[in-house]
Amino acid sequence: MRYRGGDGSFCNIAEVAFYDASDSGWALRGKVIGTPGCFEQDGSHEYTNVFDGDPYTSFNYKYAEGGWAGLDLGSAHRIAKIVYVPRNRDNFIRKGDVYELLYWKGRRWNSAGRQKAVADSLVYTVPENSLLYLINHTRGKDERIFEIKDGRQVFW
Repeated sequence: MRYRGGDGSFCNIAEVAFYDASDSGWALRGKVIGTPGCFEQDGSHEYTNVFDGDPYTSFNYKYAEGGWAGLDLGSAHRIAKIVYVPRNRDNFIRKGDVYELLYWKGRRWNSAGRQKAVADSLVYTVPENSLLYLINHTRGKDERIFEIKDGRQVFW
């Protein structure tokens, strides 16, 4: 099984996991294979990162086309599910980090509270149609104001 990056993409991908129909809940494992060489030319963004289980590492192929990363499973499998994480700038909710959500009301920012993340999501209750500002007190530095419209996050 393999993931092949689209034309002009440098095969930018953080993680891929293949699951068979066994309902075990575990991603398939095998020998990691792919096209060697990363754009950074220092080994930091090689194809092996795609299967390391860390969404904060990634593959950035040295050429715009032709990059791929895959698994030699050693035997035939019927793939029932694929989980894909694109290359990112570490803008996920990280388990163990402390967050605070602010909302705009009364011409000032108000805190909806601080939380230590126990998973990859946070739950807050805030007034509808509020401007929001999520701060990562552990490692954040690139926060942006946003709002929720039709169930989707819209950044300002």
